[in-house]
Amino acid sequence: MDDVSTARYDVVVIGAGPAGLTAGMYASRQGLATAIVGGVVGGQALWAGEVENYLGWRLVTGKELVQNFRDHVAQFEVRCLEGQLVNAIVPAGDGYEVYTREGSVLPTRAIIIATGKAPNRLAVPGEQEFVGRGVSYCATCDAAFFKDSDVAVVGPGESAADAALELASLGARVTIISLQPLKVPDTMLERVEASPNITVRAGLKVTEIIGDTRVTGVKVKDPKEGVEEDLAVSGVFIESGSIAVSEYTGGLVEMNAKGEIVIDNRGATSAPGIYAAGDVTDTPGKQIIIAAGEGARAAMSLSRDLKRR
Repeated sequence: MDDVSTARYDVVVIGAGPAGLTAGMYASRQGLATAIVGGVVGGQALWAGEVENYLGWRLVTGKELVQNFRDHVAQFEVRCLEGQLVNAIVPAGDGYEVYTREGSVLPTRAIIIATGKAPNRLAVPGEQEFVGRGVSYCATCDAAFFKDSDVAVVGPGESAADAALELASLGARVTIISLQPLKVPDTMLERVEASPNITVRAGLKVTEIIGDTRVTGVKVKDPKEGVEEDLAVSGVFIESGSIAVSEYTGGLVEMNAKGEIVIDNRGATSAPGIYAAGDVTDTPGKQIIIAAGEGARAAMSLSRDLKRR
């Protein structure tokens, strides 16, 4: 994939993760002039230490899987503006213009938004160093690697409680760490409190993730008392929400209360000519394989719609 844009595209795919790359490949196969704009090719999939639930690979690292994606897409006529971030989508004539922070302008007939969900990070020492080596942002993806282990889940909401319950069901001994008491429905709170494998430590803040080749623990602090403590864990699941995409969509597409783009069963949004796929949408199940499938569906639906025009 190269870095040069053309005068006008049939479709611009925003996002270069599994959903965006698959969408770009399918759009090109339909004979559409296609561009992919993305900051980092691979997106969150790059962070996965090991992937064992993507059909065709029994066990593969996130980096290996993304490299295979990259090589596959490179076989098609897809232009990739890697390292560029979209900051505006503007209606123009019978289509749109996509603007990037780096100064590119891409006129296009249609758009597929596939930017994924950028998780809120703790921004503490050790977090970035141990991504894929004990630090995870997806319990559904990685819980199976921590059966019968001591782990920490960081976050105050439903996603943290869900992650803790999933891990506990696999025999993991879970400590939920949060500055505030858990903010979850009563029925979920009852399940958390009833689980012998889950301990809730409210009023604590993670200050550092420690380890050698992998995570071995977390440092926590009680801000009120000033007391610090080390917890021995082999995994840290960060469930503190995600960054919404409303910054660049500019109100063009309908979004739900979680900041997810609402799509129909074809991947179409509320705006004509704009589709969405993957974790950025309101589709449940934030998985690599689901994102890729949604990218394919959106590209096929978009292609049919453009041909009808």
